Amino acid sequence: MSKTRLREHNVVVKDLRDVSVLVGYCYPSTYRAGMTGLATHLFYALLNTRVDVSCERYFRYDVPSAVRSLETSRPLPDNHIVAFSLTWEEDIINLIQMLELGSIAVEAKDRTEESPIVLVGGPVVSSNPEPYVDFVDAFVIGEGDLVIHDIIDAVRDSPSRSNALEGLSEIPGVYVPTTEPSSVVRIIIEDLDSLAYPTSQIIPDVLEGSQLEPVFGKSFLTEVTRGCGHSCKFCLIGHICRPRRTRSLDRLKEIIAQGLEASPVSKISLIGSSLGDHDGLEDLANWVVKKGVELSAPSLRADSVTVNLLRALVNGGQRTLTIAPEAGSPELRKVMGKGLDDEDIHRAVKMAKDAGYNAVKLYFIIGLPNESQQDVLAIVQMVKQLAQTYGLRTTVSVNPFVPKAHTRWEGEPQSTVEALRQKLKLIETGVRNVPKVTVEGVDPRNARIQAALSVGDRSIGKVIQLAAKYGGLGGWRRAEKESGISFFSVANNPRYVDGKVPWAFMSS
Repeated sequence: MSKTRLREHNVVVKDLRDVSVLVGYCYPSTYRAGMTGLATHLFYALLNTRVDVSCERYFRYDVPSAVRSLETSRPLPDNHIVAFSLTWEEDIINLIQMLELGSIAVEAKDRTEESPIVLVGGPVVSSNPEPYVDFVDAFVIGEGDLVIHDIIDAVRDSPSRSNALEGLSEIPGVYVPTTEPSSVVRIIIEDLDSLAYPTSQIIPDVLEGSQLEPVFGKSFLTEVTRGCGHSCKFCLIGHICRPRRTRSLDRLKEIIAQGLEASPVSKISLIGSSLGDHDGLEDLANWVVKKGVELSAPSLRADSVTVNLLRALVNGGQRTLTIAPEAGSPELRKVMGKGLDDEDIHRAVKMAKDAGYNAVKLYFIIGLPNESQQDVLAIVQMVKQLAQTYGLRTTVSVNPFVPKAHTRWEGEPQSTVEALRQKLKLIETGVRNVPKVTVEGVDPRNARIQAALSVGDRSIGKVIQLAAKYGGLGGWRRAEKESGISFFSVANNPRYVDGKVPWAFMSS
């Protein structure tokens, strides 16, 4: 990428003579991915609201340097805290590479009193931090909106790095591996309305379609809900983010009104699981559209959409309905806890067509426990019926089942790569000649890596470090061979997953 500085709105730059704590907020992936996530905007705003903190951002890719901040080119090791948000398991490779590029010791045990504290949060480590303990000084387990201030206070008021880590270990929801706690509580914030919200969000000044443009475009991210009340057996969010919480309609309108004033956007992107379950969503959608701005919503439950909601979204510029049947047969959906009938899915797609949508995206999972070949063929049958009946452009996203810690299917073994490939091919072949249908699939080898990182223990740290050195899928294979650890079989070895789980010390 060009070394030219990226133009952005609402960037914060502070005089370092006026602050006590320097924080490097790191997203270990692309700039586009990091700026699409609400966490980047949330913690950037929370930290920079404090007069005693300067928070600047770092990304692994598509920026002039992975280890110099976007704001002032501050070197990564100059920060007191280097804080990573780990959203996807495989990004641990990028995290390690950023530490190495920044001349920060990769292993926590090798850091000195002059080293920054490496802090990691996000859904990956809130589920199971154990595979990553070799590289991390402290983890935030759960939702860090409030605890981040306790962390800053502890670091600011400590005479040394080691003293700061001792202080962090005493904060509920913070896991410092070296203190070997008997239990760690996951933080869940009860009242969303009471939380501060980032209304001056960073908006990149880039052309539409640029690789630097966030996924939702130049839009204001609005968190409507947290957690999910449905608790499907495979879903991480439905287990570690319970209970489901919502912001009130009045608070959401207040946030959006302030956001439109403070951020140069003409679009609102609604964020949250099971958005359609929010009692005021229709009212909110219509209110936003009447303001003359665009509106988008992520995946909606098929049984929660209404004609009025879909019409409001169409009036706001959205043209693709995203729903997640997850399985093709109603029997398997019932087993997995999804609770959708075929009629619910057909009704949602019909309403989308009637409302003016021109496309639908369907998410499915293959390799589920108790899945038969007939269940896989049921995906093909459903896609055919929907595409031929309603004529919408249809994208079928097929993802292998990945067992996640703390879910009811945490101990279910993952299918072999060969079995997953056969199932994916069965779907691709089955819909190949259906007009306006395309299939997207995750490489089963990547799903294998994700699964090992999801349910592994701290012994796989050796594999992770070697894989970061070599890079790519081949790097993981080479790392497995050199370490002598059966990394790729972690998630399909019943003797492993049936034993005491590595994350047993964590509680809600």
